[in-house]
Amino acid sequence: MSAPAATPSREVTGYRIPSLGYRIVIAALKLIPSFVLLILLPVAALTFLGAHGVSLPISTYAVEVWGIALIAVGTARYISKPTAAFGPLSIAASTVSFLYLYYALSLSPYRLVVPGGSASLVAGYSMFLELMMIVPAIGIVVGILVTVEDVRSPKERLPFDFPA
Repeated sequence: MSAPAATPSREVTGYRIPSLGYRIVIAALKLIPSFVLLILLPVAALTFLGAHGVSLPISTYAVEVWGIALIAVGTARYISKPTAAFGPLSIAASTVSFLYLYYALSLSPYRLVVPGGSASLVAGYSMFLELMMIVPAIGIVVGILVTVEDVRSPKERLPFDFPA
């Protein structure tokens, strides 16, 4: 006598989208570490170095503006994930990241002059930033693909992003 065949598992095709309020609360909670890492710590470091006579090529104002732009578009992207605006906002977030890195690339090489002395140190970091620019470039392509997929078949990605 053979064992009974196992019943095949049913594939889940539904999805469960979190409410807008829940997505806003989670996005607000993600703002705190983003603010600390993208604005607070860099501005504090630039201010500390500036107070000790070390001039850096990027200003605290630029760090604040780029940080606010990155945080704003990233938050909007997270909140809009179950909507058709997710693809375009992904493109926007990756583009802002790419432009920030391009701006930092335009400041290379950095020449550090020792305060009160005649010695200087030159640091070239352009290759590092060029390698880092690959990530937002891939993000732009992914955002384009998500946008095209959402136009072709709306809500197809929702069971994968928000399984029931």
